[in-house]
Amino acid sequence: MSAFLIPVLKGGEELQRFDTVEIRAIKTDEGFIRDAPVIGRAGILRYKNPDGSDRIEYRPPDEAFAADSLASIAGKPITVGHKGMVTADNARQIQPVGSVLSAGRQDGNAIRADIMIYCLPTSARELSCGYSLDLDETPGTTPEGEHYDAIQRNIRYNHVAVVARGRAGIARLNMDGEQVIEEDEIMEKMSKVRLDSGLEYDAALEVGVYVEKLRQDNTAVTKERDQLQAKYDAALADVEKVKKEHEDAANKAKETFAAAVKARVAMLDAAKAHHIDKADSMTDKEIKIAVIKAVRGDSIALDGKSDDYIDAAYDMACAEKREDGLADQREKLGKPAGKDEPSRKDDDDDPEAALAKLRADEAGLWAKEVR
Repeated sequence: MSAFLIPVLKGGEELQRFDTVEIRAIKTDEGFIRDAPVIGRAGILRYKNPDGSDRIEYRPPDEAFAADSLASIAGKPITVGHKGMVTADNARQIQPVGSVLSAGRQDGNAIRADIMIYCLPTSARELSCGYSLDLDETPGTTPEGEHYDAIQRNIRYNHVAVVARGRAGIARLNMDGEQVIEEDEIMEKMSKVRLDSGLEYDAALEVGVYVEKLRQDNTAVTKERDQLQAKYDAALADVEKVKKEHEDAANKAKETFAAAVKARVAMLDAAKAHHIDKADSMTDKEIKIAVIKAVRGDSIALDGKSDDYIDAAYDMACAEKREDGLADQREKLGKPAGKDEPSRKDDDDDPEAALAKLRADEAGLWAKEVR
């Protein structure tokens, strides 16, 4: 409110009257909104408890108009809606739209302050202060006879919010039709931002651009992630393949080694049976030649013979040795060959028939060099 004097002549006597008029907001050359609105008041204020019941708090004039309390509003930010207490840490996220230019001052039962709003991206016009206080939980009755549950003391202001409905009731921007920023003008400077959930919001153009950039960056990151995942999966499959090949090779090596050990043991047993000395220092081929010599003597020439020839001659020599052993056992037992033994139709089970077959094979090998 602004007070000014109007001189009035009555019967030659000049009387003074104080009229008050509403201070109207003005728009600066830059398009900013400057005003001196009511931002709060003394008296009864009603709040909602979490259970839905009313809580009535009393702001007495001596607390509402305390000098240090009024001084605390100077320089504080103006926000769109209450988004918590504004600090240096969250001011960038809250994005204040203006500032309080002066300390608060008493105007009757109300508190006024000079403000400047740089932009107003909302149709809301009422004002609501955000502040801290000490709450005296002592119930009582105001001088006007109104009941209250608690008293607000040591009020310190943090910000002023532009809201759809302020608690003070009389705290609002004083803007006439020419000074109101039209909704169409606001919307021209807004863009639609659609979230992944499907919800759509009006936001400043730069916010829409930023959100779209984030969405594009997210698409690029997702693509890169999928490519890396594909490479990882392929590498993992290769690792599993190599692991399987390694396991198969290890198993095969074990089997080969076991077979080699078994064959070497058999070779050494054959050398021992033929009374060959120092066989453990000889190669398999050397043992085979020694066994053949032990059985055949010098009747067979092995020089220049192939490995296949030596292998066949060695097998026959071993078989002949086994047959000689069986004959010795029969002779010691005084039994002719085949006596008291069950007849066999399969020549492979008859040592004599097997020996005859081996000798026939040996004759064939001597006639033809095996390569």
